[in-house]
Amino acid sequence: MAETAHTAIVAAVNGSPASERALDWAADDARQRGLRLRIVYAFDWPLYHSPPRGLPGFDADEFARRIVDEARRRALERVPELAVEAVHITGDREPVLLLESQKAHTLVIGAHRMRTMDAVFPSSTTLALLVSASCPVVVVPDREPGPPTGRVMVGVDGSAHAEVATGWAFATADARGEDLRAVAVSKGVSRERSGTLGESPAVAEAEARTAAAVEETRRMLAESLAGERERRPQVRVEEVVKVGHPVEVLSTMAEDCDLMVVGSRGRGGFAGMLLGSVSRNVISHSPCPVAVVRAPRH
Repeated sequence: MAETAHTAIVAAVNGSPASERALDWAADDARQRGLRLRIVYAFDWPLYHSPPRGLPGFDADEFARRIVDEARRRALERVPELAVEAVHITGDREPVLLLESQKAHTLVIGAHRMRTMDAVFPSSTTLALLVSASCPVVVVPDREPGPPTGRVMVGVDGSAHAEVATGWAFATADARGEDLRAVAVSKGVSRERSGTLGESPAVAEAEARTAAAVEETRRMLAESLAGERERRPQVRVEEVVKVGHPVEVLSTMAEDCDLMVVGSRGRGGFAGMLLGSVSRNVISHSPCPVAVVRAPRH
């Protein structure tokens, strides 16, 4: 979606610390892009028309208003000049946010971190949004953010959905005035499959095949970036090719980045499967927020 005054960054809130971190990120992103911020609280209290037992006088509307008013105040304290709209909508979170995504530039949501494992576990609703939302979805982990680095990162693998993610990453780096790091992963060749370390011919063959695979990946990366480089020559690009597991490489390379961008082949159905294992797992392990960009449906 084009960035115009009529589009907004939508931040989903619920009063939790995780959603507050997502709100902070969304406010900063809206400022950098020159867009409005729309704060949405989807209020799905199951007993909306009757007070919860043990809470006499509970008013659902008042509770929801307090959530969005506090969120709006937080956003304006962070970015005083920001144009902010805050609403609460009665309904299930997933369909409400899916409707919001149809007119949003980006949907920003928070994800809780399992501190014992230092990993983020997206909820079923989050996975559904990542697969079915009509706009890119940014998942902000519930961890203390580091200082801004002025760098966006995108994972590139030569696929059609990675191509869409690459275009969005270039536009994002351009809008935010940041550099872009494009990372491609080459699996290389395992030495174990080519013989033991004592068998030097086999080792040499494995190293040669790995070098060839890396070179092929480097060519793929350059070709994948060529069109966007021409369209946005003002964006400074760093091309990186690494050998290893995609999730590990991408997560490591994102340690000094403000945002990681990945593609999704989501088409509906089983969200966890169709999101893609790499996209799903980098969300769990990335040290920075992750934007999942899905190719538009035809």
